[in-house]
Amino acid sequence: MGLVRNVARNSLALGTVQIAGQISTFVLSIFLASYLPEQYGTYTYAFSLSALVFILADFGLGFQMVVEVAPDHRKASQHLTNTIFLRGVLGVAALAVMLIIVAVDRPPAVVTFAILIIALATAFNWITMTFNSILTAFESMHYVMYTNLVERFFTVSAAILMLVMGFGLEAVVLVVLAGAVLNVVLSYLITTRYVCVPARKVKVREAFSQLKRATPYATAGLLQTSLYSLNAVLVWQIIVRVGGTVQEASEATGYYNLAFNMVVVLVSVPTVLMNALLPVISRLYHSSTDLAKLTQQKTMKYMFALGLPITVGGLFLAKDIILLFYPEVFLPSVAVFQVLILSVSVAFFGVGIGSVLASASLIRLNTLAAGSGALVNVVLCLALIPVLGEIGAAIAFTAAFFTISATALYFMSARVFKVNLADILLKPMVAVSGMALFLLAMPDLGLFPMLGLGAAVYFALLFAVRAIDKEDRDILVRILNKDT
Repeated sequence: MGLVRNVARNSLALGTVQIAGQISTFVLSIFLASYLPEQYGTYTYAFSLSALVFILADFGLGFQMVVEVAPDHRKASQHLTNTIFLRGVLGVAALAVMLIIVAVDRPPAVVTFAILIIALATAFNWITMTFNSILTAFESMHYVMYTNLVERFFTVSAAILMLVMGFGLEAVVLVVLAGAVLNVVLSYLITTRYVCVPARKVKVREAFSQLKRATPYATAGLLQTSLYSLNAVLVWQIIVRVGGTVQEASEATGYYNLAFNMVVVLVSVPTVLMNALLPVISRLYHSSTDLAKLTQQKTMKYMFALGLPITVGGLFLAKDIILLFYPEVFLPSVAVFQVLILSVSVAFFGVGIGSVLASASLIRLNTLAAGSGALVNVVLCLALIPVLGEIGAAIAFTAAFFTISATALYFMSARVFKVNLADILLKPMVAVSGMALFLLAMPDLGLFPMLGLGAAVYFALLFAVRAIDKEDRDILVRILNKDT
């Protein structure tokens, strides 16, 4: 029970960090879009570019440190110092790359300032992630939650205050930098007080040995981060390269990122829900292959049944959803949102596939699946953005997400076990078709009435077609009541 409770507590802490980060980013985006609509694209481009370039500073070192320190805490102090040193060196290299990009592109002064300040904030964030990795290795994720919540509250509230008081983009990015510095200080104080103190000297040879061992993790991180950051950067760069102005690039990037940030919140829901179920799922995985298969089958079925109506509702109500939070100047984001929302049902469907492959010691297949998606994403971005702009970037992301899930599903079916796709897909698709017809036939009653009626129709039809059978009910009872 102690282990299960510890896993549950840590899962809840990490889930809270993830949700708080995405909600706070979303809230700040609403104020930025309202007060600085013409500079919103510049702000999001600076973040996307920094996230992409600073993959170099990550290099999988955090994950590698968790893997090596968790079984032997005696390594913690030296690993911490070595990793800070490595991330410092790699961070300087990443900052140099950012300077080169700015020197080559020669954007307006405000864009240059935003890019460089956000780059510096990102460098501090990677130092914070080093301390967070040590806390994770000691299974003290609740401290990560505390420091992140303080930083998020400070950054978002201070940035909103700056906007309300009439300050511009320069003030907002400086607040972001101040928040990043605050997080480093808090993480350092928490780590040194409750976990370990960094070693006084860097062991350079040992540090570069760590770097070499981190290479496989770096590959996986590169593939994942590129999928979430590359498209916005390519929208800006390709529009400028084909003759567009910086303002046109900023607007298109803003349209893409606004819709993308809304959809990413929904895409993350399966991960958070899986964290809540992790203690039960992990026990079932270790019982038998048949039990693992049953668990995965039912998890995919339930989650797809939840994700599909979100996708269809988003398709029909995209305009109302966008205008609920943002001014009319961002109406071009509606089409982007409608393309990206397709990835939500795919994300819900694919829940747990990566965990199955990892439990079967086939983690390399997850990397191959991510690589296939990254390749599709790059090819489609290069082909579609010159023609379709931000919508082309959205098509590329959704196609890449589908490719990753389909490839991972193939690997799971070929190397571990097969799930019954008809049982997972057919009845929710029948129910959501009825929901779609209902929304099509109904007059426009407003966002919330349409959401409520659409959900009622969907779940009524889901019940009518007996999507949740007796076996499903038994499984749900078992999951909810499993205490030992």
